[in-house]
Amino acid sequence: MTQLFITANASEKITDQFRIGLYPFIQYLYSYFPLTSSINGSTTNSSTINYAAANLATLLDTNTNPNLGSGGTHIDTALNGINSLIANVGDGSTSNNTLPFVFLITDGAQDNQTKGVPNGSWAGSNHATVIDPINTNVCSQLKKRGIIVSVLYVPYQLINPTNPSFAGDEDDYANNNIPNIPASLQGCASPNFFFTANTPADITTALNAMFQQSLVTAHITN
Repeated sequence: MTQLFITANASEKITDQFRIGLYPFIQYLYSYFPLTSSINGSTTNSSTINYAAANLATLLDTNTNPNLGSGGTHIDTALNGINSLIANVGDGSTSNNTLPFVFLITDGAQDNQTKGVPNGSWAGSNHATVIDPINTNVCSQLKKRGIIVSVLYVPYQLINPTNPSFAGDEDDYANNNIPNIPASLQGCASPNFFFTANTPADITTALNAMFQQSLVTAHITN
């Protein structure tokens, strides 16, 4: 993620050309670091988005942050949340007519189970939806408004061996769901904005490709 900021700063042609925000999610979408044009800060200064990006791993499901909630992976809820946060959609021609891009980085394995924070009980099914891992209609709401949805798919890894006696055969449900994920995420993404990464190095490369594709699209729009 920090490499993306380096690329953005290197690509900037005019002051405050880009604004970036970080919105991780578990049960809820969390405004971890709202939109800012100050994207050239220090990764050791806790007041910067660069520091926030370098420490995203601290927001894994620790069952302690009520702003994120706990349990499952609620992709549809997150996309609905980001749609509500984006008040205006422009063409990118001026600072008051901005063109929004949503970068969704996910394994695509949606699980609508929840857990109380802190130390609450589990509720709902832990079986990811078998037919459509995410509701592409939610993505369509964004795209119909003119928002570009860029998806980075980090494939969910097969569980082997599985343990059918654990959590209602959670492992096999997860494995059986994997083949349905890529098509669902491709359906969510805007045209030419679906990317895949299998390793940490691939993620860095893909994020840079996503950003460069955004520049091309924004240029065409203008």
